[in-house]
Amino acid sequence: MILKILGLVAVLFLIYFFFFKVARTSGGTSPKKPKKLQGETMLECANCSTFVSDSDAIIKDGQFFCSRECAKA
Repeated sequence: MILKILGLVAVLFLIYFFFFKVARTSGGTSPKKPKKLQGETMLECANCSTFVSDSDAIIKDGQFFCSRECAKA
């Protein structure tokens, strides 16, 4: 009889432990913020329509170009 009671208590403890531990870790005091992806802005070349990052783009007369050859054309 005592073994049945101890077994029931152990099962109830395990159920309590798993359900409330999950609730504590997932709903903690501060929810995780989604990470922002960091990247560069892609710009379209005015001559050949190729996309190039803003750090590599060449600006001439207010337009963006992928290379000096496209900027000269």
